[in-house]
Amino acid sequence: MVRKVHENLQAAGSRIDVTALTPRIGGLVSGFDPAVITDADRAALRAAWHRYHVLVLRDVPLSEDAQVDFASSFGPVLISKAMRSPLGVRPEIMIISNIRDDDGVALGSLPDGEMDWHYDGLHQPTPYTGGILHAIEVPATGGQTRFANMCSVFASLPEALKKKLMGLTALNVYDYTATDRSMKVRDDKAPRAVQPVVRPHEVTGENALFVCRLMTERILELPEAESEAILEELFAFIERCADVYVHAWRPGDTVVWDNRCVTHARNDFDPGQRRLLKRVSVTT
Repeated sequence: MVRKVHENLQAAGSRIDVTALTPRIGGLVSGFDPAVITDADRAALRAAWHRYHVLVLRDVPLSEDAQVDFASSFGPVLISKAMRSPLGVRPEIMIISNIRDDDGVALGSLPDGEMDWHYDGLHQPTPYTGGILHAIEVPATGGQTRFANMCSVFASLPEALKKKLMGLTALNVYDYTATDRSMKVRDDKAPRAVQPVVRPHEVTGENALFVCRLMTERILELPEAESEAILEELFAFIERCADVYVHAWRPGDTVVWDNRCVTHARNDFDPGQRRLLKRVSVTT
């Protein structure tokens, strides 16, 4: 069953409509004009973002300036921590691409292959609130991004496990190059941060499971063997989550996700086909 929220948004004075893509995650935005974004539009986008967790804009090409301005609807825009790339200009833009120079060096981050479920910035003291990803070039097949509702995952856990997880914290480590857990470099230089295992959403109040296979190393309050067993159990719950939206990219698409309660993963694709996306991150 899908819903429209345009009646609420129109009452706020916005031209934007949002139609649900699945019952529990994902909303398709229509009526958006990047050349004219009103305060009512920004309020409507934020309300829909909190309701659907993931927003999708189809076939709306954005310049870097327009993408950064659009991203500011969801919070203060951050300067990217990724390497600078000749494929991008603004410092807020992270280039995600497998395009290479004449020497075969990738001109963007995370160039190829499947990518494990993850939260952006979980390994940093303050993880990002949201991500805004815009497609410029995409392969003909593959490379879809999967988004999973972590509030749904937490709600699906056995009651005893929910109770056990409350108040626990986990160490998260990442080295900016790995796309799956087995590739990670776990030396002292790898960025790391401790986060709650269960995070209440600041706006909706819902609890979200706040761990991921790519970055979460161990639950600090538990013995190592018990931590490893529980994390594997939690990762399995995430990977069989029923409330998932899968986005098949087209040039000109933009997807916004709530990084407080949504993990995402990437499907594999042919490395011989060019892929270029630009990401902006926001905080609170």
